[in-house]
Amino acid sequence: MKTKEAILQLRKSLGLSQEEFADKLFVTRQAVSRWENGETVPNSDTLQLIASTFCVSVDYLLGNPAEICQSCGMVLQQASDKGTEQNGHLSNEYCTFCYQHGTFTRELTMEELIESNLQYLDEWNQANGLQLTKEEARTALRKFLPTLKRWRKEKHAGSSDC
Repeated sequence: MKTKEAILQLRKSLGLSQEEFADKLFVTRQAVSRWENGETVPNSDTLQLIASTFCVSVDYLLGNPAEICQSCGMVLQQASDKGTEQNGHLSNEYCTFCYQHGTFTRELTMEELIESNLQYLDEWNQANGLQLTKEEARTALRKFLPTLKRWRKEKHAGSSDC
């Protein structure tokens, strides 16, 4: 993935227009458009601002996406963030909160996960300097979660969960 694709994917996963994305970064809509079209790349200071504002890594923005939990979307930064398989090995797909001993820790619907995550919205907003409303966060989660393995609706015939 290239930087232009990472920025576009991030913006769309948050449910933001180019103008809304730009406003949060104190840049113009045209700058966002140029990044997404690959005409320019944000400088290192702007990449750090994007990363801290939207809680992603600079590596992700440079096209090296971090592993994320394929159930809740949590970034798996450290081994302690990862759940465990039935054989005790660390899972590269699911976090410790969602997955232990080869099974999901809670059987819940995507809507239940969304509502559970919204309990921490104030804390997340404060940590990231944002002011997302519950409805904005709910909308973004409804768009983002279906892209993850656990919630993906498109199953290929004869394949596992992919």
